[in-house]
Amino acid sequence: MLLEYNVSNFRSIYKEQSFNMIAVNSYKEMSDSNLIKYKDKQSLLKSTAIYGPNASGKSTLLESLDIFRDMVLDSFKYDINHNLPVVPFAFGENSKDEPTIFNIVFVEDAVKYELELLVDKIRVLEENLIAYPKGKPQEWYSRSYNEDTLEYEYQYSSFFKGQKKTWEKSTKKNTLYLSTAINLQEDENSQLSPIYNWFKHKLTPISIHGWTDEETKELCIDSQSKDIIVKFLQQAGIDVKDIEFKIEKRESFADETEDASFSKILKELESLLESELSQEALDKIKRNIKIRFVHSNGISLDLSEQSDGTKKLFAFASLWLKSLSNGKVLFCDELNDNLHPALVKLLVDMFNSQSNDNNAQLIFTTHETSILNQEVLRRDQVWFCERDSDLSTKIYPLSDFKPRKEHENIENSYLSGRYGAIPYFKKINSKMTLKKES
Repeated sequence: MLLEYNVSNFRSIYKEQSFNMIAVNSYKEMSDSNLIKYKDKQSLLKSTAIYGPNASGKSTLLESLDIFRDMVLDSFKYDINHNLPVVPFAFGENSKDEPTIFNIVFVEDAVKYELELLVDKIRVLEENLIAYPKGKPQEWYSRSYNEDTLEYEYQYSSFFKGQKKTWEKSTKKNTLYLSTAINLQEDENSQLSPIYNWFKHKLTPISIHGWTDEETKELCIDSQSKDIIVKFLQQAGIDVKDIEFKIEKRESFADETEDASFSKILKELESLLESELSQEALDKIKRNIKIRFVHSNGISLDLSEQSDGTKKLFAFASLWLKSLSNGKVLFCDELNDNLHPALVKLLVDMFNSQSNDNNAQLIFTTHETSILNQEVLRRDQVWFCERDSDLSTKIYPLSDFKPRKEHENIENSYLSGRYGAIPYFKKINSKMTLKKES
């Protein structure tokens, strides 16, 4: 579960921006169905929506979280001359010389952790990990670059176990100590494993624009999972009775189009896998397995013939369902893209419902304002994003405005500009005409 995330000096974000999934205790609404019980007197939110005009920095916030995740998972692979994937704020007087800072607080296996990272383009400047196994902080390790000696200094807690010196020697300047240690550890159940596994398996990015349908197709291999995906699509109002598979082009079998059950396809693929085909050849074969939707009238149509909204819904169905089933933290950019407002509401409701008993969380950016009401989102589940006077991104919650429970139309207040974070257009007072094409 995610508690808090902070970032500074990354792209349009300059000053530290803080985002959290912590519920406002004084808000008593929606029968607490939108909440995760965390501690006796504290709850976390199951979902949050981030609003703001284009180019305000909504995507940048999620991108920074994605890059932080990538550095934890993959920086041990970096070549020594590989630049770290950070871009400092472009409009600050000294921002190019200042570090980018990431800080995240999360809970895994009932233990709270805090990981902080200071980096520039070429090296990690500081890295600190604090664990709260019994509610009290234990700074397991800290790493800092000494500008005078040009060496790293490490400090360890007595609570932190493992081959510390070996990991230390193997950690490059552009590599996270955590990333190095987890990939050199001999014990898969080490103290660091829950932290690394949370980043790898629980913190999950999804892009409506860039996500492919391959994972959903693979999930359909299992008939039970396929039935759940069909129900998921049906619940979203899609006319589909079943999903079937068809080989449009048979690689190394026959040239003609031929229908086949998926079990038969799997047997054929298994035999091919036993042979020494290249990965490229196997990928070609997988691409030739086509998904077809069987509609209520019995007619089946290829997935390519479905609407853009249906194709996108199918594409990220696997992540949506896996997140709910495994208690993931799913962060999604532009959830409203090509989706009907009622469908956006349905997707959000799936996280907010009582059936989300695995403590999955959804963080999403959107322009869809129809869900800005207190029947879908609590007042503390809404955040805004806008550019400040220095062109830097500012992120702030609706709760800062203390909207009245049930008495305030949040959608109308937002669209009227009460909370900021809306686009402002200049009056069109001159004709804009390009040269006529010859």
